[in-house]
Amino acid sequence: MKDMKNLIYIFSCASLLLFQSCQQNPKRQESFIDKSDSVLHVCGIKTLKYGEMDYPVCGLIRYCESEGKRYLIQGNNERKRILVFDYMSGNNIHTSEVGGIDGEFFAYDIESTVSIINRNNSQITLWNENNVKSVNIPVSVKNGAVEQFPRCEFDGCVTINGKWYFPCFRMGEYPDKMKRGNERYPLLEVDFNKGEYSFVGAYPEIYAQNNMGTLNYWIPSICKEAHGEQVLVGFRATPEILLYSPETKNYQMVSVKSVYADTIPLPLTAKGRDYFSESDSYYYYAQYSHYGSIIYDSWRKVYYRFVGIGLNDWDLESHPMLQNKKKWSVMVFDENFNKLGEQYLGNKYNIAYHFVAPEGLFILNKDDNEDTATYTLFDYVGE
Repeated sequence: MKDMKNLIYIFSCASLLLFQSCQQNPKRQESFIDKSDSVLHVCGIKTLKYGEMDYPVCGLIRYCESEGKRYLIQGNNERKRILVFDYMSGNNIHTSEVGGIDGEFFAYDIESTVSIINRNNSQITLWNENNVKSVNIPVSVKNGAVEQFPRCEFDGCVTINGKWYFPCFRMGEYPDKMKRGNERYPLLEVDFNKGEYSFVGAYPEIYAQNNMGTLNYWIPSICKEAHGEQVLVGFRATPEILLYSPETKNYQMVSVKSVYADTIPLPLTAKGRDYFSESDSYYYYAQYSHYGSIIYDSWRKVYYRFVGIGLNDWDLESHPMLQNKKKWSVMVFDENFNKLGEQYLGNKYNIAYHFVAPEGLFILNKDDNEDTATYTLFDYVGE
């Protein structure tokens, strides 16, 4: 009996020491990542084959169909080439050279129509092999900081009723320079046929009330709404999503929150920051979570939205590429913006390269192989 009491005493002391050890060494943010919310299942891969002049991360990629055939189309942003892959075999079956263009571009469809942004002369060009149309977009520059600039590098662009919509970003600013969110426009609307353009939409009020950093949190994402009548704009610092109607010129905000970014601590304060210093901006962006791209899956009638999970490791040294160590999740929500679940992905995927096809959501695996690209296929597990 005495031996039993001694054993109980030893076990109690060991348990107490273990409890104290856990309290003294709290785990970082990664410790409470819940991987059990399995709304996406891995169900296959797709491999694309590249030649000597091209590589998997050369530019955005998208799925398209034409005359009963299925393709993947990708723009090589560096060499100004448009790559067309046979969807089933993964072979590069056609390449179009886009000459005389200085700027980024986005391959939009199988007819090799691309939207090109020329930074040097603030010009946007709609190009295909038979026709070229351009519109000059004056870019306001104050005190060396770009006020407004259209991009298609991160999410491409969308077209509705003959007009094209490009996301715009700002270079960051002090909050006292911006009184209301509608003073800054996240969208550029272009009518190439008429040669007209206008900046539309609005940033959420959080951008007017707080200092959101030099660049990172200002870059919006863009997606066409489920019924093809509105443009969706996502913002990195908030779960809010802008729905802009080209027909009425009106907009509204909806919100879909991630379990990993329910609140995002404001990275920088109004005072004590050098406007042109990017080191702090990149560091805080890596440490805190952010909201990423939005993609609509027309076959499953759901949206996907990527979420970059903050590192929350303040022992790491500041480096512009530190953000690449972030882990990721992907939210799934329906056409009415009701959240259906959230899938933890980790950090083994290159989230910037993704596309949706009838089989599901494809995301590029991280790989040093420049001759082939391997995409993992995720299928939504509905109710």
